[in-house]
Amino acid sequence: MSAPTLLGGITTAVALALAAPAANVAAQDRGGEVIDEAALLYESVDTLCADFVQTLEIPLLGDEHTGSGRLCQARPNLFAMRFADPVGDAVVADGEAVWVYFPSSDPRTVVRTGPDRAAGGHDFHREFLVDTEEKYAVTYEAEDRVGDHVTHRLQLVPRGPASYRSATVWIDRGEPVLRQIRIEEENGNVRTITLENVDFRAAPAAGWFTFTPPAGARVIEG
Repeated sequence: MSAPTLLGGITTAVALALAAPAANVAAQDRGGEVIDEAALLYESVDTLCADFVQTLEIPLLGDEHTGSGRLCQARPNLFAMRFADPVGDAVVADGEAVWVYFPSSDPRTVVRTGPDRAAGGHDFHREFLVDTEEKYAVTYEAEDRVGDHVTHRLQLVPRGPASYRSATVWIDRGEPVLRQIRIEEENGNVRTITLENVDFRAAPAAGWFTFTPPAGARVIEG
């Protein structure tokens, strides 16, 4: 009995070894197809807005923060994420700089960075749906649910230097809308942003993409 059992084990191991690369290629191909479908949808969108809930996990401190509000973006490089809770917190990309202001933790400090140094890719469309397979190794993980939506879950691992280790995106299985983004940052923090009421015909309020530092606040160049 031992010889057939050993032979069967070797045969199974070889079969699994041969199947693994094929499975990986299939997962990459499927991931690329889903990304392409979403990219095609967003390519024709000039402006969009959505309600968001953001959860920030800080394993080093055993802490977690949750906030919510509304975000909008507009071609070619405008983005603003304004919090209703905590009220006043904001991330604004005005086309020339990215402003980060969190008065809930420090009302006297504003961080200003260049437009291409927004940690975690604040412009989700440009970050995750433009030239995706050039920037990331894309793997289709599984179908998953985000609230009431059935989605495709994909892992994106940067191919080159990035401000985060990896990202996971959830794209709706129906209309290929981004429903959720999870970013694992270099410091181990995990940021999850869930989007609802995505509106591709939104008209952001006047001044939505404008930020003026409050009087007395110091501006730190990041």
